Amino acid sequence: MSQDAQTIHISEYVRLDKRERSAKWQARVKLADGSWHRFSTKTEDVNRATDIAMKFFYTAEDRAKNNLPQSTRKFKRVAEFARDRMQEELDAGGGHIVFKDYITAIDKYLVPYFGGHDVSSIDAKALVDFGKWRTEKLGRKAHHSTINTHNTALNRVLDEAEQRGWITHAIRPKPINDGIKTKSRGSFTREEYRMIYEELREFHKLTDKPITSGTREVLRNYVLILANTGMRHGTEALDLKWKNLLWLREDDQTYLGLYVDGKTGQRPLVARDRAIRPFERQVEMNPKLKDMSLNDVLEAKLDDYVFVTPLGQRVARANLSRNFEKLLEKLGLVYGADGKKRTLYSWRHFYATLDLQRGVSTHVLSRQMGNSTGVLDRFYSKLSPFMNPGLHSGRDLRNEQLERRNTAAMQEQESLLAEPDLVTAKLSRTDQAPALSAAAKAFDLFDAGKLSESALLIALGVSRAGYDPSEELRLRALMAFEAERLSEDGLTRVLGG
Repeated sequence: MSQDAQTIHISEYVRLDKRERSAKWQARVKLADGSWHRFSTKTEDVNRATDIAMKFFYTAEDRAKNNLPQSTRKFKRVAEFARDRMQEELDAGGGHIVFKDYITAIDKYLVPYFGGHDVSSIDAKALVDFGKWRTEKLGRKAHHSTINTHNTALNRVLDEAEQRGWITHAIRPKPINDGIKTKSRGSFTREEYRMIYEELREFHKLTDKPITSGTREVLRNYVLILANTGMRHGTEALDLKWKNLLWLREDDQTYLGLYVDGKTGQRPLVARDRAIRPFERQVEMNPKLKDMSLNDVLEAKLDDYVFVTPLGQRVARANLSRNFEKLLEKLGLVYGADGKKRTLYSWRHFYATLDLQRGVSTHVLSRQMGNSTGVLDRFYSKLSPFMNPGLHSGRDLRNEQLERRNTAAMQEQESLLAEPDLVTAKLSRTDQAPALSAAAKAFDLFDAGKLSESALLIALGVSRAGYDPSEELRLRALMAFEAERLSEDGLTRVLGG
């Protein structure tokens, strides 16, 4: 305290201070951890101030005996500490990009509601009331992913409070999530993809507004890059810089690689070859990169954003979304046949669906897209039967069987022509019915419900040494699994896993 301040020692643990420019007494109470807790008594009367200070001291002692924090802080103040900590990590180039979402949740939702509460007073009932307030604010029930973001932001504030001794773990509430479960977004067919990229070639010419025209030129490249990389629309794509791109060389092949910063941190991915030309156009339209090629830009490791308009401005996310929606309206593609609305995020689903259709495993795809295999299974692996008509109609199987028969017949004919003596032997045989393999018969009985899965596996000999399933057997197992007759474990064993 300054020389002009007045101090009264009530006891070893309690003091009263009065500053030069204040008529009211401020109390200082020493807590069990040795720190001093300061607060205003809001009174000029020394006796009244003493009573208030001593009451706080005895209350703090009782709270300590019951494993409760001796002092607390307003939620707003604690949230500021948590917010500043995340912002400092972002400014230093560390942390996760998702910290931005947590900071937004703190500023727009948590502080406006909990700001005036003591952080130690937040309990399960307070969280339920907050959920009702959020629903009123949004005008609808929040999505599961939104509430998950809010809960994580809240936990960071509570972590800060617990570390500073303003709450104890025993009284810390557990956030709840009763939000609307996220559903898979609408996607596009290959034909719709073609319609969109062809329309985008001239879409920027349909406006005389320079900013809109520039946004649409970027939109053309943006759509093709999203559709051919699988990265997330928004922060993940729009934060991409030229220094994040590189050429990957393997043997005599060259591929375009990228590093993106997403929800799970930075991850590498490989772009399809069809994404290279859109990146080249982004170089060509950027006035700052005049006379430079894509190779020049990648070699220079420029710390500049990729998605910049011909005006030299970083494209705005809202402008991209708005113009893409206008494009879909023009083409009549806002909603798919399944009734789901399509957005720029739908290109991520489009990318995943096509890769899964090509036979890419969810494990490999998860590395590229930054999702767990569980998420991919829930949202992306439900391939539409319309995208595999040959498989679901049975034509692929029939055509494969017919092709095998024709190949076998041709081979036999070539053998007979090469060895005339075999022709006589062949003609001397009596007609016989085509042989039916034990595996095929076992599957027929299984499909008819006359054979259990365990019996099927025994009949196929999946446990025998040297077991090697034919392509036909693999296909029948996959079809049985798709029809939900064969379990995933059974499928794995049939396929030789």
